[in-house]
Amino acid sequence: MKEYNEIFKDIPSYSRFLKVNEIDDLVKHISELPGVGYKIIGKTIDNQPLGMLEIGKGDKTALIIGVPHSDEPMGSLVITFLARWLATHPEKEFFGWRWLFVPILERRGMQFNEGWFRMPESLAVMAKSNFREPTEDQYEWTFPIDYDHYHWTRSRPETIAVKKVLEDEKPNLLCNLHHSGFHNAYYYLSENLPEVYSDLRKLASNCRMPLSYNTPDVPFGKMFEPGFYEMYGLKNYLKYYKEKDPTVLTTIKRGACSDEWYREKIGGFSFNCEVPLYLSAKLRDKKISDKNYKKILEEKHKREKNQLKYSIKFVNMLKDYSALADPVLLDVAEKHIINAQNSLDHEKRILEKTEDKKITNAEVFEHEVLADIFGLFFLGQIWRVAESICIKGGTQKVCQLMESLDIEIKSLGKSVQERGGFYQLPIRNSVKMQLGSILIFADAIKKR
Repeated sequence: MKEYNEIFKDIPSYSRFLKVNEIDDLVKHISELPGVGYKIIGKTIDNQPLGMLEIGKGDKTALIIGVPHSDEPMGSLVITFLARWLATHPEKEFFGWRWLFVPILERRGMQFNEGWFRMPESLAVMAKSNFREPTEDQYEWTFPIDYDHYHWTRSRPETIAVKKVLEDEKPNLLCNLHHSGFHNAYYYLSENLPEVYSDLRKLASNCRMPLSYNTPDVPFGKMFEPGFYEMYGLKNYLKYYKEKDPTVLTTIKRGACSDEWYREKIGGFSFNCEVPLYLSAKLRDKKISDKNYKKILEEKHKREKNQLKYSIKFVNMLKDYSALADPVLLDVAEKHIINAQNSLDHEKRILEKTEDKKITNAEVFEHEVLADIFGLFFLGQIWRVAESICIKGGTQKVCQLMESLDIEIKSLGKSVQERGGFYQLPIRNSVKMQLGSILIFADAIKKR
């Protein structure tokens, strides 16, 4: 860890996330530094050029991807800082690596999120400028796959570009710079690498970043050690649902994830370091609760069902003005409704088989508070559809609809904030956590 203190101390104290045009300006200046290459690797979903930086001449190659999801801008800061630092500290010899950096992958989606980049105090304000593609349209879940009667060939343009880079470069290390919103930090690894866990725990402690003791993403997550989990992919979904709820198999709409495809076709090591934007002490409460687990799930299902019913009503009203709506925002809202309905149907079937058990206060918090954040952000996306119609001269009815949604968003946002006790994590800490993780993993892979 000490060998990285020099680079750590140079990380800026970011007051906000940078917008796409600001990152582009930084990338342009970095590309003009000695020893730095830049090339276009493909097109984005809105037919804009997608660029990649190349730095270093090591025996091993690492591909680091920023903004792998639309609402995850952290990686653009990590990459622009690391790329400039490597280029201006040639005496460090690039830590023995050749680095390929994609500063912003989902560029269009990142621009849709720029409204919350100053990290507003109000979750309601954040919800109304949050944007995320539905699963079937994401870079991360549209890699081709042919497995057990399941086939997927519809890849996003960014996916095609990254796939080509992976095929051409065959990197030894792949890292998509994902980050979460409200969970403790956690890692996904393509294989168990216990020799780095001690250093990564020290890094997390230094960044004041608690590590999660259970995987918050999927019910089939495999733990190596608390905070460190095996990377999963589409095959894991198919195997799990084939056993637990085969009906879901008829509704799955996604391809392989990047790590899954990379691991099978290229064979290198990959990892994600999921750092949060907000933290809550309640996520660290491991005391056993007195709550009834099955009842908690039933109440959660009822809330989500009511929220979805409420959302469907508004989206159906907005469809009458679809000619004025932003087509991307409306399409995303409609797809999210379909996916949410499928998810609710699955939860209902699983509920019938769920046995009661003891769970921690932290797990209660996840089911009662964190679950409401999805509903909050979904209402925010619907509000944006209404806003796009109003801007184009929509009727008074649509503008009144905006006001109704605004009241609901503020009410739910206040409730989540008060129950959650969330506080913002300094962006610098999260950048340091991801940067340090890249260097620690790279060093371990280099020594193999």
